[in-house]
Amino acid sequence: MSNPKPSPFKKLFETKEEPQLEPEQALEVITESNVTQTPTPSPPAPTSSEKSKRGRPATGKRSDDAWIGRTYYVKRSTDLDVEEELLKLKRRGVEIDKSELVDFLMAVWVKLQQGENIDLLIDEFTPRRNSKLD
Repeated sequence: MSNPKPSPFKKLFETKEEPQLEPEQALEVITESNVTQTPTPSPPAPTSSEKSKRGRPATGKRSDDAWIGRTYYVKRSTDLDVEEELLKLKRRGVEIDKSELVDFLMAVWVKLQQGENIDLLIDEFTPRRNSKLD
């Protein structure tokens, strides 16, 4: 039986005290490594249209540094009531999502704690409902 050819990767796993190869064996190792290692072509340079990011532009609250993500628990009944009221506002042309509502309510609470008059803030946010309209 013939001796198997040495692996071109053998040098990676041997210590510095490796045995010297015979010139014929060294030539075989060099030849094999040259054959198995094909250079990878470099990718073509991106065009001006490829330099821009793919997908939707990041314009939401998630990519806005002024907003920070938090997780809070609320009762299911409260969440359903809020959804119902937000839907009523949407039908009247007032677009607001839950995060904006929570942010506003927290800001009003802070102002209340600081002794400010919050009636004006609440009136600016959404007009109070007239009981005759409902």
